[in-house]
Amino acid sequence: MHTPAAIAQLAAGILGGTWAAERGPWGINGRLAAPATDTFTLHVDDHGHLCLETVFDGSGEIGRFPEPTTADGAETTALDVAEAIRLHLANNEGQQNVTLHQELNLGAHFSGADYSDPETPCHPSVTIAGGTCSFYIDEARVAQVFVELDWLTASGARIWPGAVPVRITLDGGVVFSSTGTWVVELQHPEDGGDDSVWEYEIAAEDAPTEADARTVAAKRLLADLKSRDNADAWNGIKIRSVRLADRPPTA
Repeated sequence: MHTPAAIAQLAAGILGGTWAAERGPWGINGRLAAPATDTFTLHVDDHGHLCLETVFDGSGEIGRFPEPTTADGAETTALDVAEAIRLHLANNEGQQNVTLHQELNLGAHFSGADYSDPETPCHPSVTIAGGTCSFYIDEARVAQVFVELDWLTASGARIWPGAVPVRITLDGGVVFSSTGTWVVELQHPEDGGDDSVWEYEIAAEDAPTEADARTVAAKRLLADLKSRDNADAWNGIKIRSVRLADRPPTA
C-alpha cells in the first residue's frame, strides 16, 4: 500500500521513539506526531504530489515527494518524509546554519542500476533533498550525466528561496554555475604585470558558463572602447583569464 496513511506509518517507524501515525478516512491522509512537537500531515495534492505540511507552527508545506510505485519506493519516500521532519525540527531549534548541509548529505539515497525491466531501465543515481543525479554509460558507450532538480526545488523551497543554486564541474573546471561571479581579466599584449590588467565582474546568473562569461565580457569591452577617445590605443586587448568567485559582483 502506498497511501499517504501508509507512508505516515512507515515514517513514524523510521523516526522511532514516541512518534506515532494516525490514519485518515480511506487512508487519503495521515498524521504524524510526537509529544512536545508539531503535528505533520501527509496528503496528495491535485497534481498527484505527496505533500508534507505542519499543522500548528504556520510553516505550511515543508516537503513534496513523487508518488512511489513499488514497495522499495514507498520505503524511500518514507525515509525522505522522516528526514524532512527532522530537518524542520532542527531548523526550529536554531541548528540550520550549523548542520543543514551535513544533514542533507547524510540523508542521501543511493540507487544501483536495475535492468530487470527492459522497458524502464533504472540507472545508478544519488538523491539528495529530492534532487537526483544519474551517472551512467549508455548503449553507445557514452558517459551520461542527468540531473533533475524539480523535486529539490519543491521540497527545499524553505531552504533555498526561489531557484536552487547549481554548480557543475568537469575535471576540476566549472562548466556551469547559477551562483557566484565570473571574474574576467583582460590585458593588452604589449602591457606587462598585474598593474595593467583590466577586470570585469559578471554574475553567474547572467552567464552560467565560462563561454557565456567570455561573450558578455567581449560585448562590454566593445562598448567601453566605443566610449573612449583613444580607442585605437586599446586595439589588441585580449582576455587573459576567467575564474569563478564565490561572491556577488562588486557594486
